[in-house]
Amino acid sequence: MRPVKSVGLVAAMVVGLLGGVAATPSAAASWECDQSITVPKGDAYLIHVPFEFEPIYTGDCFVRHGARGGEVSAIQRSLRYCYGRDIVVDGVFGDKTLAALKNVQSRIGVASDGVYGPRTRDAMSWPRYHESTGQIYGCVRW
Repeated sequence: MRPVKSVGLVAAMVVGLLGGVAATPSAAASWECDQSITVPKGDAYLIHVPFEFEPIYTGDCFVRHGARGGEVSAIQRSLRYCYGRDIVVDGVFGDKTLAALKNVQSRIGVASDGVYGPRTRDAMSWPRYHESTGQIYGCVRW
């Protein structure tokens, strides 16, 4: 995985040299998440976290303001059910999701930049669902 991270770092440096916007710490991943993935967490329990399937299969991806889809819904469910943020789970990364994510990032000790990335994923808690009923049973870390 180091070569992918190195490529991302070099790309961020080139963009910075050409006058673009350099990647923030949470956005240091090289890929944009395009879906969510179900991860087993104990007997009959699951969590859903953002994931990148194409062009590379990785959880080291990012999601930012303006994104839409299952990856955003996974983040919104965490913000709502694990951190009590009053947001709608609609799969749209709008202003309310941005503000809620920044608040949670500040609480969990990662860069409060409003960009979901691997550091935010690892520090956040995720709703743990029962596989057959879908009922939430607390929150757990990735």
